[in-house]
Amino acid sequence: MKVAVVGGGLAGLSAALDLVDAGHEVTVYEARPTLGGAVQTLPRREGDPEPPPDNGQHIALGCFTEYLRFLDRIGEGGSVRRLPLELPVIDERGRTATITPSASALLRYSHLSLGERLRLLKALVRWDDKPRAATFGDELRDRSQSSRAVDRFWDVFIRPALNLRADEASSEAGLFTVRTALLGKRSDSDLVLPTRPLGEMHGEAAGRALEAAGATVETGARVDDPDSLDADAVVLAVPPSDSSLEYSPIVSVHLLYDRELLDRPLAALLGSPAHWIFNRGRLTGSDPRYLTVVSSGAPELEELRGRELVDLISGAVTERLGEAELLWSRVSREPHATIAVRPGSEALRLGPETDRPNVVRAGAWTATGWPPTMEGAVRSGRAAARVLTRAREGVAA
Repeated sequence: MKVAVVGGGLAGLSAALDLVDAGHEVTVYEARPTLGGAVQTLPRREGDPEPPPDNGQHIALGCFTEYLRFLDRIGEGGSVRRLPLELPVIDERGRTATITPSASALLRYSHLSLGERLRLLKALVRWDDKPRAATFGDELRDRSQSSRAVDRFWDVFIRPALNLRADEASSEAGLFTVRTALLGKRSDSDLVLPTRPLGEMHGEAAGRALEAAGATVETGARVDDPDSLDADAVVLAVPPSDSSLEYSPIVSVHLLYDRELLDRPLAALLGSPAHWIFNRGRLTGSDPRYLTVVSSGAPELEELRGRELVDLISGAVTERLGEAELLWSRVSREPHATIAVRPGSEALRLGPETDRPNVVRAGAWTATGWPPTMEGAVRSGRAAARVLTRAREGVAA
């Protein structure tokens, strides 16, 4: 079967790999000059440190089994650093408490009162997946969580996981995230962080793997009419055409200082426009003065000019971590980073099947059962490939 895969992000690449591994003749068409979709390294500029910045610090979790399998398939399983979840959280006074998924550690989480910590543990022990409210924030309050606990504990990991605050995200998405990442095996909550540029370890590596398996890859190839392609079947791994699905942005600011400010791989800040800080230098084995700051689901930051945004984020960093001279900076904005998993959005997420048996869809935005993450993207591509294969086998039978 000749299959055209339109879109070279993680969803399209995953579909293409499964299809070519199954013996099909596959061509991938990507409109950009590089593969990888939303997982990219920024084009090099003069003065950039090494390695050049990515379009944000993408994080996987230990429960991202299909994404990790994808990395193994393209020969990049060794390009990540896997750390047990021990997240330092720094408050407005510079005090640090650590989020670790154990009862004893949560009881020591000093950004909450003792009563709030006890109610937190009680909620986790009695956790069920039955929604009681529309938003995850209201869901948590119905489970005896204070608004302070929502802001100072739950949002710390829900916001980067769902790219929305708990008070904006659907209860179903929040319940799934807690169940999957925090209440499964201890290793499910591991942080999986890239140690090489995203473009190299995703798009470039996947392109090589596809071509080695016999697929054809065409970049800079925009497809306006899939019916014009010479193919028996088509995978549409492109953004949704349905405008009723909203997007949520991610803004990243890359900073190089005259001294090391963060002596660990990452930390989160409370009450700050800088949500998570990553020591990109430590993660990639380069200059430990090199930081990437990620702000998730913060549309207000998109409106700021580049210098204004850099000054805001750099000021937030040095306020918590100590004074330092900023030597270099670069901003990356992803206004359509993910779909917004607000209440009711799940009903708008379509499955892989279309009204044509030889055309399927894929993408992190589709109905994968997962939030719109890298794991969801890979799962969607594999699901699309399975649908096409089953349809082809049915025709042959």
